[in-house]
Amino acid sequence: MFSYQIDENLKLRLPEINRAEELTAVVRENLDHLKPWMPWAVDDYSIDHAKQFIHRSLNEFAQDGRFNAIIEVNGKAAGSIGFHNLDSVNRSAEIGYWIGKEFEGRGIVTRCCRVLIDYLFDTMGLNRLQINCNVENVRSRAIPEKLGFKLEGLHRQVEYINGKYGDWSVYAMLKEEWQIIDT
Repeated sequence: MFSYQIDENLKLRLPEINRAEELTAVVRENLDHLKPWMPWAVDDYSIDHAKQFIHRSLNEFAQDGRFNAIIEVNGKAAGSIGFHNLDSVNRSAEIGYWIGKEFEGRGIVTRCCRVLIDYLFDTMGLNRLQINCNVENVRSRAIPEKLGFKLEGLHRQVEYINGKYGDWSVYAMLKEEWQIIDT
């Protein structure tokens, strides 16, 4: 199964069906933390939800290389990062991520994003990457800002979570910009 060691304690790996209980436990432990931002973080999140996520992730990986990887810290599932809305004609994709509350503030998502961005530009041959964050999710917005993504604008009432509409801050990075930043 695909995995990528970022440093001694940090690893990305494809989700495995035999670890669905572990993923379920991490999500359930972080429901209050995730529910304001993630439409899939629901009160009845179960092992069936985790298995559906795992199957979908593995199918997408087999189809065209899209993936959602589990962020693993010291061998423990801590969150997830991946890319979606792959547009092979226009060579673009969107990056998404989440991390458990106990792992926030350690630069974990930023380091994982750097690896994913390098992969998407260098291996997948993409030209444009986008990260969408709820305007009120300050911690999530800090990631693209730290990485040098440009804020391109605001999408109004683009998501419906927990009975209310939310706006997105839309950030983007072009390959030519990343090559300058990454050197």
